[in-house]
Amino acid sequence: MSDELKEYSEIKPEFNRCYDKEFNFIFNIVDSNEHKILVQNGALEKVKNRIIPTLNEKCEKIRKLIKTDLENSTESGTKNPCPTNFDSKDLRKIKKRNGEIVAFNGLVTKVHTAHNDKPYYQVKLEGGKAIWIASLVKSGFEKEGKILRLLGYVSEVGNDEIAKEYNDSDYHILAFCIIEMDTKQMSMLPGPELQIKEWMN
Repeated sequence: MSDELKEYSEIKPEFNRCYDKEFNFIFNIVDSNEHKILVQNGALEKVKNRIIPTLNEKCEKIRKLIKTDLENSTESGTKNPCPTNFDSKDLRKIKKRNGEIVAFNGLVTKVHTAHNDKPYYQVKLEGGKAIWIASLVKSGFEKEGKILRLLGYVSEVGNDEIAKEYNDSDYHILAFCIIEMDTKQMSMLPGPELQIKEWMN
């Protein structure tokens, strides 16, 4: 990847260029039988589609571009960036919202450590009721008394042992993006950048 990339939108054409160059090189050194294996049933497209999420997660250069791009979006002149669509009254119909992406403000009231040292914590919603958050991100923002804006999926607790230990309801939120409201700093899971950018725009 070129060191001259400045924006995340430049990554896809650069990736396509690198990908085509490398596979042209591979095709020049394989025999006809190997060539048939490589091109059958959309194999190359599958490889390509699996590389991009891995790069988003593990390539430091790309992660920096994603972070910069998202930070610039939050500072842009968007009329209502990162809006909310969930509060205490929505808990009455949470079963119907299972699997939906929701965004809301929450005051952190309890914090525990769950899988991979990621936090499992309770927040008080606007309207006074509480919900538990199974964080997919270890942001460092999860401290009692902090107000966070969260983006995540409504999810059934299921067989999650940590959730069953603390959460007396059947649902929690799988949070993949967190904004610390005092500083406007953001922490996010690599992968769902498109959903996060949509949210911000």
